[in-house]
Amino acid sequence: MTLADVVSYVAAALSAMGVAMANVMQRKAGLANGPDRAFGPRFLLDLVRSPTWLLGFGGLVGSFVLQAVALGYGQLSAVEPIITLEVPLTLLVASRVFGSRLGRPEWGGILAMTAGMIVFIAALAPQPGDATDVSHRVYLVAGGATAATIALLVGAGQRGRPVWRTACLGAAAGTSFGLTATMIKETIEQGERHGLAGVLTTWQTYTAVGFGVAGLVLVQWALHLGPLLAAQPGFTLMDPLVSIFWGVLVFDEATRSGWWLAPATAGALGVGAGVVVLARSPLLARVNASDEPMPTPATAPT
Repeated sequence: MTLADVVSYVAAALSAMGVAMANVMQRKAGLANGPDRAFGPRFLLDLVRSPTWLLGFGGLVGSFVLQAVALGYGQLSAVEPIITLEVPLTLLVASRVFGSRLGRPEWGGILAMTAGMIVFIAALAPQPGDATDVSHRVYLVAGGATAATIALLVGAGQRGRPVWRTACLGAAAGTSFGLTATMIKETIEQGERHGLAGVLTTWQTYTAVGFGVAGLVLVQWALHLGPLLAAQPGFTLMDPLVSIFWGVLVFDEATRSGWWLAPATAGALGVGAGVVVLARSPLLARVNASDEPMPTPATAPT
């Protein structure tokens, strides 16, 4: 493992912490300003004046900066899976902020996600590719396929049971975030080569912004439609999956193959199991929704 890898992994983990801080602090600020208030300009103005909300916003800004640093030093297929640790980190921060204790299921889910992620990254050991030597034709094919996947998931989310629709929209949101990360990778490469002018003149910058906003809208749509348990796996798992596909197939990042795929698969299954367990936590649901009662303290592990 090189120094660049270490910097990338640490920056990705801190980025996940920034997202977790933003989730909890902005949620706390929203509750403090009255969960029953109508959403509008006055409500937004009160939020912006709240030190708690500003702290959360600072965490969000910091997370974007740290993600850019992580992508600048490391590989897309390694950085994005690490950032999914925002889920257990959100629970840990929320347990402190909201005064709730985590029970055995939550601690088990946190352990499964963390251990699974370590095994997954260690087994694949992604190596650098080249994000700047990709033809427009490849971008068109890969980008079109990813955008089509998002459209198909949104379309599938228009009919059926609420849980199915929520799951599809959650997966569409995760796919949007994965595509956003791939575009940021190219933006960072252009910034390193050409400075601010490179960032402002590359089309990937604006594509990243567009799909990032689309992902945020899809998250709110999914949470409005159905339970967090149905939406969270899509939010969390599709992002790294899309990033790995882009990293390996488009940016030529190399990963281990052969028997190394067995522990990598086991690690990925551990992450998935942890996500499902943590999505059941009433405390995480409290952070992501506005119409659920505050969870009662769970029994702490003995």
